[in-house]
Amino acid sequence: MSGDAAQGGAAEPPEVGGDAPASHPPDGSTELGIDIIKVDRIRASLERFGDRFTNRVLTPGEQRYVRGRPETMAGRWAAKEAVSKVLGLGVRGIGWRDIEIERLPTGQPAVRLHGRAATRATQLGMGRIAVSISHESDYAVAIAYGLRMAGGRYLFPPDIEDRLDDRERRILARIEGLRVAAETGGAGA
Repeated sequence: MSGDAAQGGAAEPPEVGGDAPASHPPDGSTELGIDIIKVDRIRASLERFGDRFTNRVLTPGEQRYVRGRPETMAGRWAAKEAVSKVLGLGVRGIGWRDIEIERLPTGQPAVRLHGRAATRATQLGMGRIAVSISHESDYAVAIAYGLRMAGGRYLFPPDIEDRLDDRERRILARIEGLRVAAETGGAGA
């Protein structure tokens, strides 16, 4: 224990990898959030509070997509909760509508941040947050994955490029072996 901590003062945060304090995770690091909710809980809130509930939680674009479908709204709810966990806040400290779950033309959900959620993502260096949603009649679940970026550049996990290069070399060697085997009538490599 450091002298300051032993005397009741604040201790220095531990170093991560020797380069950055723990309060500032390194670029390329990730955050994960997950949430599950019973669809009946959302259904009950929709029945009890109606538009007041929908307007508090969903942006106008989300409302058009959800159109009163409790299972779809439950999926959006779970996604917003999962994203808020990636941001390290839960939903306290940000508004529900600060996290918008859009639907891409491919059908995939996408995260758009506004207001305090966007500010928090910037503070964390969170360059991208991806989300996946699934719902059935009883439950909706969502998982969100946030990736920190340096200089606006997407960072792969450490050594991924080397691993991809090795894999590519093995694949090319196998293809060459098959080509030679085909030309010589052999069984292949």
